[in-house]
Amino acid sequence: MGPLRRTPLLALLLLGCVTSGAGRDGTAVLAPPATAPPDAMADPIAGPVAQREQATTSPVASAGASASTTAESAPPTLAQQPVRVGPAQLLPLSAAQATIFAGSPQDPATELRLGVTKARHGKHYLAGNEKTLQAFYPHIREIGGGYVGVGSDQAYLLIGWMRPEVAWFIDYDQDVVDVHTVYRVLFDHAETPAELLALWTVDQKKHVAELFLVAHPGDRGKHLRRLYLVNRGWIHRRLQAVTKRLVAAKVPSYLNDQATFDYVRSFLEAGRVRPLLANLLNETGFRGVAEAADKMGVAINVLYLSNAEEYWKQYPQVFRDNVAALPFADNAKILRTLLIWNVNEDYLYNVQPARNYLEWLAKPYTTNVYDIVYKRGQPDPAIINFFETDESPEASPAAARSK
Repeated sequence: MGPLRRTPLLALLLLGCVTSGAGRDGTAVLAPPATAPPDAMADPIAGPVAQREQATTSPVASAGASASTTAESAPPTLAQQPVRVGPAQLLPLSAAQATIFAGSPQDPATELRLGVTKARHGKHYLAGNEKTLQAFYPHIREIGGGYVGVGSDQAYLLIGWMRPEVAWFIDYDQDVVDVHTVYRVLFDHAETPAELLALWTVDQKKHVAELFLVAHPGDRGKHLRRLYLVNRGWIHRRLQAVTKRLVAAKVPSYLNDQATFDYVRSFLEAGRVRPLLANLLNETGFRGVAEAADKMGVAINVLYLSNAEEYWKQYPQVFRDNVAALPFADNAKILRTLLIWNVNEDYLYNVQPARNYLEWLAKPYTTNVYDIVYKRGQPDPAIINFFETDESPEASPAAARSK
């Protein structure tokens, strides 16, 4: 049985949900309509996902089924969570979902931070350096589902574009995980994109530094304050540059579009983001995300790897197994970047269907990411270097070399 094709919450709105009541502020609250379970699909490449039980139960009891029976058999899927009509007002997770979401285990912080080159080993990437992430925008726009991704500020761009149901912001660097808490505090004190950017400026730093001690008293607040003060200028320059490029490209984001900002802020307030320590090469943290997504009924629609695959000369087996464990949606995307800094101080941007990626990872002759992206071509310093990958591994040079 293949991965479950679940309808994202925003898609439910677009399809027209049934109004079931009103929120405390008088706005309508929508409940998703009853739907039949999706057809099961034979899937020889889904790995552990193919072995999972994928039964679904409609949130509206069918005729002849008792309410108690439905309540006992229905999993706490996010498809059952109502969405308030209005400017991106998302309701919090249910108690059962929140417990699952927050309860998955984490990995220990790594003592070895890798890089593509030795000069990049040991760096903390509290701000990204991928300059043209808007290359991904048309490929993930309002795709919904679940988001899993590494890194820092990239996450807020990507969730603003894809409009997920829940998101896991993962990294093996504790400081990167903690900077998401810094962002959360700042989002709580900003009403517009301009206000958020202003909170990173030198003029605001004394005021903002005290906010962390109020939000997180004790050593935790002091640590967050230090992260902010030490990295404020770097992050501010990064966000300014990203904003300028997105405005020029006419691509909306939380940095330059109020509606997207409102969505991201509401998404955070609703507790639908989980920053956590998860090493792509450890079983515990990443596998816990897969199990939590499965229990919550969330199909992962985006896995953002940045250029982590370039850190390894060979794909470790644990990484292959971790990716195969994720409950991907049928239309899920892998987003990756490949370093071409010597060409244009930026990256190649690549999108690959998750199903195709699983096929490649299942082949022993797939040594590393370069086997997969063998058709990437020569980078051009004058353009955004974007390409898609969906070639069959059987027709690849790597397959030919293995024979």
